[in-house]
Amino acid sequence: MSTPKKEDSITFSLKGIELLGFDLVQPTTNNLTLNSFNFDIRSEIRLNNDLKLIMVVITLDLFNQEKTIKLGNISTSCIFEVIDYEKYVDMKSNTPNFPNDFMVSINSISLSTTRGIMFSQFRGTYLHNAILPIIDPKSFVAQK
Repeated sequence: MSTPKKEDSITFSLKGIELLGFDLVQPTTNNLTLNSFNFDIRSEIRLNNDLKLIMVVITLDLFNQEKTIKLGNISTSCIFEVIDYEKYVDMKSNTPNFPNDFMVSINSISLSTTRGIMFSQFRGTYLHNAILPIIDPKSFVAQK
């Protein structure tokens, strides 16, 4: 059981981690050098009002450095329980209103968790050295 954490007076805990999917795309060229990678990362917030949970889904596509060849992808979900969930989510419209610092924290936790899952899933493959770099979770831009 994880210990609840306080963030901007929001008490939350990590309740689950899921590997939603991953795929290796075998390169069709034999003279492909894989020393550097390009990552296309998306973060999506999903709410479960019945269980008062927030899911952060990280979807990541991996490309060669030039971004001309897709090499693989991975999708994970980190599930968080929030105490006083109703204070931050309009239950009728399903609209969240969490403080920005809290969102940065759960994105950071989710990105770090995805990095570890990537290493585990891609170990021993041609993507073994595709280690997700440190990313500032503040750089994620909310899209409507």
